[in-house]
Amino acid sequence: MKILSYSKALYSSWLYYSPDRILFDAGESVSSIMGNKTFAIEKVFISHGHTDHIAGLVSLINIRNNAMGDKKKPLTVYYPRNNFHVSELINYLSRTNSNVQYSLEWVPLEGEEEVQVYGEDGSRNPRFVKAFSTDHSRSEKSLGYNIIEVRQRLKKEYSDLAQHEIKDLAESEGREGLMEKYRQKTFTYGGDSVPLDPGRISNTEVLCHDCTFLLEEDRKMYKHATLKEAIEVGKKAGLEKKLLGIHVSSRYKDSVEEIKERIVEEEDPPFEVELINPGRIYREY
Repeated sequence: MKILSYSKALYSSWLYYSPDRILFDAGESVSSIMGNKTFAIEKVFISHGHTDHIAGLVSLINIRNNAMGDKKKPLTVYYPRNNFHVSELINYLSRTNSNVQYSLEWVPLEGEEEVQVYGEDGSRNPRFVKAFSTDHSRSEKSLGYNIIEVRQRLKKEYSDLAQHEIKDLAESEGREGLMEKYRQKTFTYGGDSVPLDPGRISNTEVLCHDCTFLLEEDRKMYKHATLKEAIEVGKKAGLEKKLLGIHVSSRYKDSVEEIKERIVEEEDPPFEVELINPGRIYREY
């Protein structure tokens, strides 16, 4: 399973990305739905401190301490620096969970900071999570996150050569001299936000974007985003594979697919569009 998620605007939002054992946000129900799979989580990245995105941390930390699993496995929680709500939760947990058996680390982040999540052992394709600032509310500092993989490709000056010419050069000069490293955004989590800055997520392969309001007429204030706006962000960013709409309002629970199909037909995006239906568990294999 690549993604396991639950997202219902106002109530709870979280997304588990299994390739890197990362949990993005931790709304309530995360430990109930994941069960003992919570022990697979190595890092948690919090987008902001609103209750529907952090309330599940209490039970998650407790389950990791008491359920059947590896109680010595460390857990690191990253969050926006100087976020009041997260800081208060840390204080609460430090007072009420003094007997945590595993290493629990809280790490504040600023926009543009990076965390290596794979390849510390020198693996060929290391991966990083890079934070970027988002706009959610004036009183709440918030972050989005790009997962970035370092890959290799043939240098541009050799791109027009025939296969046998490339092979000959590799044998005579060495393959490494023909290759260059580049950073590919493979997955982006935007949390709750008005439309993201396309420049911060350019050419990502998969984009998880706020789609609280599927219809513009339902939004009374400029908070969160609409499905049409999320599609526009994907187009401007050069989104390569899929838009996954999260934080959808429960007002659409019986009409998600109908509205999505209509808007996708109108906007004709060059990528797949999928929505997490509010109140339903989402799984992608």
